Amino acid sequence: MKTFYLTGSIIFTVLVLILAFENITAMCSNMFFFFYEIDQNPTIVTLALATLGIITGVFYHGFIQNAMAVSEDEDDAGM
Repeated sequence: MKTFYLTGSIIFTVLVLILAFENITAMCSNMFFFFYEIDQNPTIVTLALATLGIITGVFYHGFIQNAMAVSEDEDDAGM
């Protein structure tokens, strides 16, 4: 499960970074994704990016929770 969360967080982080760096100088009327112009209402694009960020955060949270979890065997061995 750790690899699932780690892989998902890496993929979504790369997508967010691609969107950020492609549109660093873009105006709200023309945004780009993989060099294709997005002809959509800027509000819809912003909501889609926020949703992408939320999904990325969920993957990071799941990975950190699984990485920090202590199994029952480890907990008994420490006492």
